[in-house]
Amino acid sequence: MYHWWQSAFQSLQEEPGRAAPGWALRTGAAALSWLYGLGAGGRRLIYDRGWLKVKRLPCPVLSIGNLVAGGVGKTPVTAFMAERLRAAGCRVAIVCRGYGGQETASKVISDGNQVFLQPPQTGDEAYMLARKLKGVSVVTGVDRFQAGMLAWEAFHPDLMVLDDGFQHFQLHRDLDVVLLDAERPFGNGRLLPRGPLREPRDVLNRRLILLLTRYQADRHQRLWEELKTVFPQADVLRAVFRPAAAVRYPGAVELPLAELATWHLAAFAGLARPESFAASLQELGVHLHRYFIYPDHHVFSTKELASLIEAARRLKVQALITTEKDWARLAERWSASLPLIVVSLRVELLDPWPEALMPPGCAVDSFKFQAYKIIF
Repeated sequence: MYHWWQSAFQSLQEEPGRAAPGWALRTGAAALSWLYGLGAGGRRLIYDRGWLKVKRLPCPVLSIGNLVAGGVGKTPVTAFMAERLRAAGCRVAIVCRGYGGQETASKVISDGNQVFLQPPQTGDEAYMLARKLKGVSVVTGVDRFQAGMLAWEAFHPDLMVLDDGFQHFQLHRDLDVVLLDAERPFGNGRLLPRGPLREPRDVLNRRLILLLTRYQADRHQRLWEELKTVFPQADVLRAVFRPAAAVRYPGAVELPLAELATWHLAAFAGLARPESFAASLQELGVHLHRYFIYPDHHVFSTKELASLIEAARRLKVQALITTEKDWARLAERWSASLPLIVVSLRVELLDPWPEALMPPGCAVDSFKFQAYKIIF
């Protein structure tokens, strides 16, 4: 259902390099966008004015969210924030919806030491967070308040990190961190379904953190400065994602990143922004013969994997290469004779965290994000 929805909405969006939809589709999409805007604006207003009750968890909540649907790097940034808070001495729990998993009820995915569920029972992103973060509990549930209460009762954290929480108005957040992709921060500037915006841009003009991801100084310096002017109430920070490690399977052999430039490879990935992985491979100098692209959150069947391996053999490549997110959906298993290389990323924050917006509830005088790195 999700892949049909995603494909249908993308066909309505007017993007550079894509054939424009016909007049009837454009008119229908414009009407739907107008109605969507009324609904989204009205819903936020209802909660902002207090006409519907906002629920509060027993500890502070730090939300990681976005304005544009899909592909801004929420999962690695969520991991980055949670790990830095843990390193500063906070007991941290991550609460996420668990999208793509079979379980919809609130579940403990990890207690910070042991992982209890993996795909397809839970979503790939929740599993990745649980597997990568030691000392950080991960709880999922469609009802984020209920999931948060489960996390509180089980772990009594000092602070909860809410994954994809900017439009989750029912739950009080002490601080919103909103991610914008530096390459296309607002897409085509239009609301769903005519564009990728979940809400109008002006909702960002409030006390929050704007995090400009995939930042490149030679391309995005002017954008960074403009955002600080357009949204004066927000603090605008910059982050980059860099390739951090490569592991070859079977055997879990770690490869030097520089060695990948000597391999002839075919890539595959199911991401909202597949071009971001292609850019990472280009940065590594990979000889990429073909890139097999699948829908975001795609679950690979045995038949699909067999076809993928056969296609790669016909290309006479030395191995396949993919992302950690796709590796999670493969249940971290690979037995084919054609090797698979999994690339992980690291997050680097280029700016110091604003002193006035230190996460509440923790004694974190040493909470300095600048130049801090976590491999994810």
